[in-house]
Amino acid sequence: MMNLFNIAAQGAQAAQNQLSVAAGNIANQQTAGYSRQQITQSATMAASVGNGVRTSDPSRITDQSLNQALWRTESSVGYYQSLNSWGTSLEKVISSSASQPSTLLTSFFNSLSALTNQPDSTAYRQQLMTSATSLANGLSQTSATVADQQTSIRQQQVSTTQQVNQLTAQIADLNQQIEHLGAGSESNSLQDQRDQQVKTLSGRMAVSVEKTDTGSYTLTTQGLKLVEGKQAAVISVSQNSQTTGQLQVDFEQKSSMLSTAIGGQLGALSDYQQQVLTPLQTQVTGLMKSVSSQVNETLAKGYDLQGESGAALFSFTTDNAGVAHLSTTALTPAQLGLSLDKKSPANGDNLAALTGLRAKSEINDSASAITSNLALANSQSSNQLSVASAVNQQWQQQRDNLSAVNKDEEAVNLQTYLQSYQANMKVMSVGNQLFSDLLTIFS
Repeated sequence: MMNLFNIAAQGAQAAQNQLSVAAGNIANQQTAGYSRQQITQSATMAASVGNGVRTSDPSRITDQSLNQALWRTESSVGYYQSLNSWGTSLEKVISSSASQPSTLLTSFFNSLSALTNQPDSTAYRQQLMTSATSLANGLSQTSATVADQQTSIRQQQVSTTQQVNQLTAQIADLNQQIEHLGAGSESNSLQDQRDQQVKTLSGRMAVSVEKTDTGSYTLTTQGLKLVEGKQAAVISVSQNSQTTGQLQVDFEQKSSMLSTAIGGQLGALSDYQQQVLTPLQTQVTGLMKSVSSQVNETLAKGYDLQGESGAALFSFTTDNAGVAHLSTTALTPAQLGLSLDKKSPANGDNLAALTGLRAKSEINDSASAITSNLALANSQSSNQLSVASAVNQQWQQQRDNLSAVNKDEEAVNLQTYLQSYQANMKVMSVGNQLFSDLLTIFS
């Protein structure tokens, strides 16, 4: 009789444990990085007749190889996402009508062409001055925008490095807690948190992860340790006023330098600065120099309306930070040296040479290359981001198919284990009735 009670009690407890696990899974359906849990049942010998049941501790449903693949794709997505974000924001500014170099140059040369019919027209000369000012301001704005983004990139590198240090410290702390509790049911939620932190870290930089026998993670990048057990490295940035700084890793009193090919957002910041921003700044500066020198040299060969030698229209300078600026001088419309004949200052013979500058490849090519090269780089990063995101989503889906909570499946589990619990309680009720009947017989 007692055997019946023991078996039913074990069955009811097993069903209750299964209900608790299913309830926990449902409660954490929206928890980021949560891995659903399960327990297994096995038969036990309760007595000479009939078997009882026991349950295992809850275990996480996870596959480390899927996690590793997902983390690698997170690095690719973080890299191309950062490249594309910085590039498209810059392209929007440079490609606007107020600052697009090719548009501004076209307007300037159109104003020169308009003067060919009336070289002494004050209105047309003023129009040329206005176009020259717009050209100078537009190119200077582009130069300043590129310089501002250089500064923002350096600040973002420092900020991202600080985020990396916070994540590695948190992962090391979770390692310590997991080692203390053991890699069992008591640390399941901590292991989920750690995997989520590694996923976030992978978006910042590419890392390799190795799980030790004690359940902790060892994280490395470029062969250098970032996390080992409860120890976390500290990454610092060597400041440079012109470019992104070099990364230094300090781990257990040992310092090492990282190359710029570090992947993730940190790698993108360095690559974007070196491959996009610096060449772009060189192109903008070169265009400003060419426009200033060639237009000024051509005007110097002519004479103004008073028969004086033509004065400079543009002024090219660089500030203390090395940022190039283009501006117009205090030249008046009458002082434009548009004639090649000192005695006939209104004939406009020098206009042919000025309008001919438009055909010079160094000006036209530089102007078009500024926007076209940036647009090409952004198009490539956008395409690569789409591919990387698609691959990342595939691995995320595979991970979720295995580890994520399926509410329909858990709803079925709840119903199944509830029925099991009720059935075992019915067995106990039957046992109680049999015991009562037995007492009645002997009373």
